[in-house]
Amino acid sequence: MPADSYGGSPALRDPALHVLGLLPAEVEYADVRVVNRTHELVLVELAGPGDVVYEESVGLGVRVLVDGQWGFAATHRLDSRGLSEAVRQAVGQARAAGSGPPVRLGEPVTTRTRWASPMIQDPFRAPLSDKLDLLSSVVDEARTAGPQVQRIEASMDFFRDEKVFANTEGALIEQSVTESGAGLVVYASNGDDVQRRSYPQAVPRNIRGQRGDFATAGYEHIPTLRLPDEAARVASEAVALLTAPECPDETTTLVVSGSQLALLLHECAGHPMEADRALGTEASLAGGTYASPERLGSFQFGAPIVSVYADATIPGALGSYGYDDEGVPAQRTQLVRDGVFVGYLSGRESAAALGEQSSGAARADGWQRVPLVRMTNLCLEPGDSSLAEMVAGTKRGVLVDMTKSVSIDDQRLSFRLGAEAGWEIRDGKLGRLLKNCSYSGVTPRFWARCDALGGPDEFRVHGIPSCNKGEPLQVAHIGHGTVPARFREVQVGIR
Repeated sequence: MPADSYGGSPALRDPALHVLGLLPAEVEYADVRVVNRTHELVLVELAGPGDVVYEESVGLGVRVLVDGQWGFAATHRLDSRGLSEAVRQAVGQARAAGSGPPVRLGEPVTTRTRWASPMIQDPFRAPLSDKLDLLSSVVDEARTAGPQVQRIEASMDFFRDEKVFANTEGALIEQSVTESGAGLVVYASNGDDVQRRSYPQAVPRNIRGQRGDFATAGYEHIPTLRLPDEAARVASEAVALLTAPECPDETTTLVVSGSQLALLLHECAGHPMEADRALGTEASLAGGTYASPERLGSFQFGAPIVSVYADATIPGALGSYGYDDEGVPAQRTQLVRDGVFVGYLSGRESAAALGEQSSGAARADGWQRVPLVRMTNLCLEPGDSSLAEMVAGTKRGVLVDMTKSVSIDDQRLSFRLGAEAGWEIRDGKLGRLLKNCSYSGVTPRFWARCDALGGPDEFRVHGIPSCNKGEPLQVAHIGHGTVPARFREVQVGIR
């Protein structure tokens, strides 16, 4: 759907404008979001169809500032009585908030526009039979790996958010964002061990659906993933891992595939460089960050070849949109330049507290949540090497692929990642398959040892719809643009 063809929805727009007309004079600022969210999950398992789920949710959230303090309320009732009650609750909450430092929002947001993500084929109109047939063929291919294949999940998920944002500064923004994705996970067991392989992206926890690779696109994204073509290989590797030797416990050269580097970048650079975390708002749930404001512009995050940016304007990437949930345009923000920490992801409030302008990264998980600073498309700038050259230039090391587990301390410094699969590197060549590989490090020391990055031809944005943050918990859909990378003197071992 081209952006200029999206006509908006009076059913969403009218309640937003009605709420603005209900605000009492004491409200200094208010914004309203009305969201119609649709989700479809199609899951096929080894024993047959697992789930077909269709969900739709419509509601409104209103946020107000009274005496410099926030109040928020949400409702699924979009009639006059429901909207009036939401305003009353939000204003009452703001009045009761106390007398803390007043909230500042920086420059006003006054945009009036409509925007829709590009889409060729509406995924919600694609026949369910086609989806089931494709996933069934994926499962059939995967089961050819033999009786040790104990569990297969092949799934598709489709999301659409139609939303209206309006505020007391004059903004009125209508958006429609459609997202599509699919993936496969295979578990093999021999009675003594269980191993898994995923494609085309892994999730380091046990969830149903929302696996694989996602894009801000229509159903046309699904065939590009080539799930039936890869299923037999993925399952065969899961079986082979059962008899593979354990990863050696040693300090060695580590080569990380682009798919696993996505989560490494996410934990080491993405979450630490969210401005609200740097200001202490995540302390009770997920801790703080090494990327404190006094280190901005001077902290050495990594080697000079390492540069990281967030870009919500990449066409088709899962973390792309037109405007965030505070009405700020999507944009590109540099976070690390030539190894030095130089910027934050931010919303209006956190940016103003730092004396900056919002980076347009405030997003809410639906109508019933407040906007938080969230990653968009977090990207590692490519280098001038390649995966083949990194392996060829390594005398002894390990190549790891796909994330199986992750842990990191509350300052985002000390971490350990486990991989689904590894391969030994000996004298510039890939050797044996290895199982239960993990590696650990301290963020700035680890990234300082990065000595090679894949080039632009290997750059790929991985769409991951499962980033958790906040209390109550919110889930964001994000992208990670990565290339393979090599790190020297890394501790690897058994998970």
